[in-house]
Amino acid sequence: MSIRAGLFRRMMRSQNINPIAHPEMQEKMKAMSAKYCHTKPKKGYMLECLTTESGTKYQRMKKENAVSSGKVIYYIHGGCYISGLTYNYRDFCAPFCDLAEGVEIILLDYTLMPDNCYPTQLNEALDLWSELTVKQNINPEHIIIGGDSSGGNLALALMLKLKDTGSALPNSIFLLSPWTDMTASGESYVKNYKRDVEIGDKNGMFDGQTKQKLLSSYLYDYIGDNNRTDPYISPAFADYSDFPPMLLFAGEDEMLLDDTLTVYEKAKKSGVDVKLETQPKVFHSYVLYTNYMPESQHSYQTLKEFIADRL
Repeated sequence: MSIRAGLFRRMMRSQNINPIAHPEMQEKMKAMSAKYCHTKPKKGYMLECLTTESGTKYQRMKKENAVSSGKVIYYIHGGCYISGLTYNYRDFCAPFCDLAEGVEIILLDYTLMPDNCYPTQLNEALDLWSELTVKQNINPEHIIIGGDSSGGNLALALMLKLKDTGSALPNSIFLLSPWTDMTASGESYVKNYKRDVEIGDKNGMFDGQTKQKLLSSYLYDYIGDNNRTDPYISPAFADYSDFPPMLLFAGEDEMLLDDTLTVYEKAKKSGVDVKLETQPKVFHSYVLYTNYMPESQHSYQTLKEFIADRL
């Protein structure tokens, strides 16, 4: 682990959202999200805040004066279905516009908990897909889907729904620490509970009681009264046959590590062209922090090469 990563880990621990140790964090997450949900465009880029006919909100970003080529990165943000679409995600995706001429970034601005639970967000993701591929006539082969954490959960659910309904699939998909197992069954929940600076508890232990408290907390309100093992809710239980190329990232110290590893192994066994990159001693969705750590910068370069090869 780099020195910068070690320092950043300490900062991240101060923002720990473990609902057992910090039950007040739900309101803090909402407040922080609202603070950074401004729509001021990044310098050198055009930004449109749009709504489909069905009411799904989304943002379209491209470089100033760029002529659209029909090539799209459809990105779905994380935040436990509690935090909204902040400018950080636009900044993260903006460099993808340099990978090919006329690339556009489409960011789903889905509705949030606790007022909106499953399947609201999946329906919105499907609605935006229809907006792009049907109403705007963008070829699915020219669309790459990406997502982090809960956004990775939703990206996989979208892909599974498209596959199960016989719809055309996108070109490829990339996922940053996707949240795929709403039963928290992976060994990494136990192994990394003390190490995970975002969701874990350095003074706690992940035993049966802790697991039950976690699963009953507001972090899992997204499920509602639905089955936790439904593949559209927990893609770790899905069939990945016939999926397009995939690229997955995870930090080796995150509780959700097995959420990623399970998807990787199932996709690999199904014959999918899937690649996995992990980094030691780093945390959940570490790739997003490209301005802070060399580990993030390395993986971000891997991601850009994957996207460039697929555009």
